[in-house]
Amino acid sequence: MPQLDRSNFKYNAKVFEKICLWCGTPFFASRSTAKYCCGTCRGYANQAKQSEEAMPYDETEKMISALLSENAYLKGQLQRYVTENDELRKQLLGKAAQ
Repeated sequence: MPQLDRSNFKYNAKVFEKICLWCGTPFFASRSTAKYCCGTCRGYANQAKQSEEAMPYDETEKMISALLSENAYLKGQLQRYVTENDELRKQLLGKAAQ
């Protein structure tokens, strides 16, 4: 349970007043690094973090990936047209020389 009252600590104990990152409840902690008021909030925060990490990538990365693949496709098409143009030019120059 969250320590909402300082009277539960020894009179000379070093106590830190914190705000829970999950529920926003002010609480007293015996550690300076405490982030959550109780194990329940810590568990919920951990579950939320794991569900965010479970997603492979966000929409922006999907758009970038799609644009990169489209760019590669268009680059291939352009290279094919350049090659065909060179072949046609050689054929025309060959016929003009005859």
